[in-house]
Amino acid sequence: WPVFGSDVICLALFRCGWRLVVVNATIRYFIHQSIHFRPFNFLMMESSDFELETTNCPLCDCAEWRCVIQAPDVLYRIPGTFQTVRCKNCKHVYLNPQPTVADILKCYPDDYGPHQFRESSNQPAELQLDQTGQEQPVEKSPWYLSGWARAIPGLRWLYYWLVEDYSNIIPDEVAVPKTALDVGCSSGSFLLKLRDKGWIASGVEIAEVPAKKAQALGFPVHLGTLESAEYDSESFDAAFAYVVLEVVHDPKGMLVEINRVLKDDGWLVLSVPNFACWERFVFRKYWRALELPRQLQHFTPRILKKLLAETGFGNVQIVHQRNSSNLTASVGLWLRDIIPKWGLGQSLISLADSPTLFSKVMMAPVAKFMAMIRQGGRLTIVARKTSGRPE
Repeated sequence: WPVFGSDVICLALFRCGWRLVVVNATIRYFIHQSIHFRPFNFLMMESSDFELETTNCPLCDCAEWRCVIQAPDVLYRIPGTFQTVRCKNCKHVYLNPQPTVADILKCYPDDYGPHQFRESSNQPAELQLDQTGQEQPVEKSPWYLSGWARAIPGLRWLYYWLVEDYSNIIPDEVAVPKTALDVGCSSGSFLLKLRDKGWIASGVEIAEVPAKKAQALGFPVHLGTLESAEYDSESFDAAFAYVVLEVVHDPKGMLVEINRVLKDDGWLVLSVPNFACWERFVFRKYWRALELPRQLQHFTPRILKKLLAETGFGNVQIVHQRNSSNLTASVGLWLRDIIPKWGLGQSLISLADSPTLFSKVMMAPVAKFMAMIRQGGRLTIVARKTSGRPE
């Protein structure tokens, strides 16, 4: 019925011209795409009974705050209402009260998106034997990168312009092997990319299921926190922490530990949602990156620069990602709430986790424009370890 409904609406408003035809076709596409996505399984949560604790600001230890927003979990619908607060001293925004360290994993369902293995293309992967005799996934080359497509002038450049969103900055290939640590490596997708570039990659993951998936790919992955791994000082040339800093209880402590295990002048690359962007003000509780109660910290560019300086990092570069996934999913969360029987909302949520080439093309102009005016929904930060000790 959603497809039929979109036809009826467009027929009733045909005087609006060809624009509605385009809108109708787009709606039909997203509706039909829903059959290709596995919907979120709300029943896979073992229990929503977890302990909350009141905490001081994790950055400055100030006990005074004011409420910013109170909202339920609109993504996985964990019962309860949660609140983010702003520290009256340093202005950092964080969840308070928040799940305890012992109970935080109860907030993550088994099919939590970032814990799933993601191929870098939309094509299925084949398996081939590596030098150790183990099977490893190998990506098929999509049709738009085939020989005849590459011969079309400008198509190759257009493809890379569309798909490059700076959400995962991959280091250059190295002639002499260097060491890299992926903090919060999940199922090992980024570890594979590092290995393909010649890096000796290790990982840390607190969730058991994705950690075992990464270990099955042949990577040394520590199950637990970064601190419990007890790496030697100055062990790594680079450290990566994508979608991590916002979900830990002590972000400052984590950065201090990363600084310790990095070699002098080592690189740190991380990504976090941008709490200062327009999406947060427009969508409020439906903002995908709010994700209560899993997102414990909410950073702005100003707070990040100050925090990195305090933990021994300099040469900080903040890149606004050319990424519309938060925007797409936020619209989907809103639609799913106001029209729960309509499949479009759930399709948009799933599409944000596994975007197709068509969706990237459709949303690329919006994503590029928001990044250009420094209003991207997510930030990628590149910094370098300085000689000074963390404060």
